[in-house]
Amino acid sequence: MKISPFQKDKSGRLWFVFQLLILCFITLTSSAQTGINVVSAEEFQLQLNTSSKPQLIDVRTPDEFKTSHLKNAVNYNFNAEQFKDQLAKLDKNAPVYIYCKGGGRSAAAVKQMEKLGFTQVTELKGGIMSWEQNDLPVETGNVKKGDTYLAADFNELLAAHQYLLVDFYAEWCLPCKKMEPALAKLKTQYQGDVAIERVDVDKAKDLAKTLKIEGLPAVAVYRDGVEIKRVTGYQSEKELVGLIELLKK
Repeated sequence: MKISPFQKDKSGRLWFVFQLLILCFITLTSSAQTGINVVSAEEFQLQLNTSSKPQLIDVRTPDEFKTSHLKNAVNYNFNAEQFKDQLAKLDKNAPVYIYCKGGGRSAAAVKQMEKLGFTQVTELKGGIMSWEQNDLPVETGNVKKGDTYLAADFNELLAAHQYLLVDFYAEWCLPCKKMEPALAKLKTQYQGDVAIERVDVDKAKDLAKTLKIEGLPAVAVYRDGVEIKRVTGYQSEKELVGLIELLKK
């Protein structure tokens, strides 16, 4: 049986299209594995488990790292002078996984890494707080500090105030520190009307886990002991006032 020139040409075109589709698939797959990504704790764990040689970086302070950290993580303190020099030791073209306590320092570190030319960086959304909230495994060191602020203390706070704004913060959190002046001002301004309190999550780890606080700062407003709204991240004075006004509606 003879094959016409048209049939030969058609077969060749089909083969070309098939090869083109394969090339596109490879390109898209490769692209999905590069760049800067912020992923959930579950996805972060999955990627770590499937990566052959992950470069896992914890950018918290050495004291925080000693308390608990992810297995095989290396501690590069974001606030240390040698941080950029430490980053230079990493392979810029290989996958890097990075995390901090709540996501603030790791996000700032990722920006530096982008400028330095890193091509594959994955950041843990919500930091190790989110990781622990999901009951994922951590390595614990010799330093273990017990909570000094308990759920009972928080419940007492809720019971004492009809209208309450709570700022969940940590001493190492730069956005938290930036919010302090506005919170102090509003605490005086709304005194006797709306209570404004702060809770250090490093002294209330169990409470933070119970309340599912996965990023800092976290600000929540409560009416008669019931949470009305919660926001995560830096809040301006105007935004804080907006949260307070929700309590009166």
